[in-house]
Amino acid sequence: MKRALVLNGGGSRGAYEIGAWQALEELGVRFDGVYGTSIGALNAALFAQGDLDGAVKLWSNITVRQILSVEDEDDFAIERMIHRKRDVLPFLMENARHLRMDISPLEALVRENLDEGRIRARGLRLGVLTTRAPQMSGVAMRLDQMKPGSLGDWVIASASCFPIFPARHIEGQRYIDGGYYDNLPIDMALADGMDEVVAVELHPYHSHPEYARMPWLTTVKPLHDLGGFLDFDPALLRRSRLLGYYDTLKKWGRLEGFLYSFRRVNDLSAAERARRYMRRLTAFDGELIRRGASNLGQPVNAPLLAALERECGGKALEWKDVWLRGLELCAGAMGFRVDAVYDAEALLKRCRDFCAAQEFAEKFDDAGLQAVAKRGKRALLAFVVRRLASGEPFPPETLRRLAETPDAVAGAMALVE
Repeated sequence: MKRALVLNGGGSRGAYEIGAWQALEELGVRFDGVYGTSIGALNAALFAQGDLDGAVKLWSNITVRQILSVEDEDDFAIERMIHRKRDVLPFLMENARHLRMDISPLEALVRENLDEGRIRARGLRLGVLTTRAPQMSGVAMRLDQMKPGSLGDWVIASASCFPIFPARHIEGQRYIDGGYYDNLPIDMALADGMDEVVAVELHPYHSHPEYARMPWLTTVKPLHDLGGFLDFDPALLRRSRLLGYYDTLKKWGRLEGFLYSFRRVNDLSAAERARRYMRRLTAFDGELIRRGASNLGQPVNAPLLAALERECGGKALEWKDVWLRGLELCAGAMGFRVDAVYDAEALLKRCRDFCAAQEFAEKFDDAGLQAVAKRGKRALLAFVVRRLASGEPFPPETLRRLAETPDAVAGAMALVE
């Protein structure tokens, strides 16, 4: 059996792939080949080189000045408007002359960090995808097809996001970013006879939805926004790397959760709690539907259940998942960081202690809910928890108001046994 690692293109979001690599190394997952597009091509070459420490150091210190020659990083805002290359191509073509950047710093970074001799000596199958221009046809280049000394050129060609970056000329032919053809070269790995593929995406959606349910494909992808493709803020890069690390560990069952990461919980205890929790959610939604108060202009009639399912990536929930999603809704309302690992019981205690310490003069009616909501989700969460703990039902006139903040209400219900 041959296994390939396939890496997505996405600019500075590529820090997520380094975190995934760290987790795969820790898990002992081995590969016969690695393939990438755009920034994924650079990371694939670093992976083939086998220098994880060097890759972490590179991504911990990289700045936009190491990619482009810019006068002022604070004024460089292209990353804020670009999310998918194909979506902005017409705009970029119209503004090509104004936007074209000097990428000599990127060339220096590639030359400095890639040791082609070492990569060839290690013998791992390496492939990068670029796009031939103006034909816009994909070109899949393997290391064994490249002339000695040309790996850096092919990596840069794969990452040449024209027209922001200039096209790359190799042997008289022009090449631009491989993402214009295929931003996740799974097909390249399959063509090389790989039996299993681990794909690291840099977006919540699948680049190849036709493969999403295939048994030979394992996909690691973020449920959080990783920022703009040229946003090299150090804190954002660190966050992306940690999310890649945690999401990979979750995929292999070492951690649990969806938007948040939890140490493993006891399945039986979680299932018992989940059943009690689900009864509270369905009772609220059922009463809302019965009273006809759930028509908020949304396509769902059960807002708490919808909040529970919203960030599950389409996964069919098990009882333990229901309980973890309740904790995540609570953590989200409390404003907890997503780039951390939590103990479920410790998180519960923190949230309960916070709620117990809050004082409210407001009555639990529509006006009171409005007033508390202005103080933020944390206050609203505590306000709802206090009502739930009292054992008194929600006044009917508050149901519509509560349904407008389903995350906080569903999160509060996770705190009450």
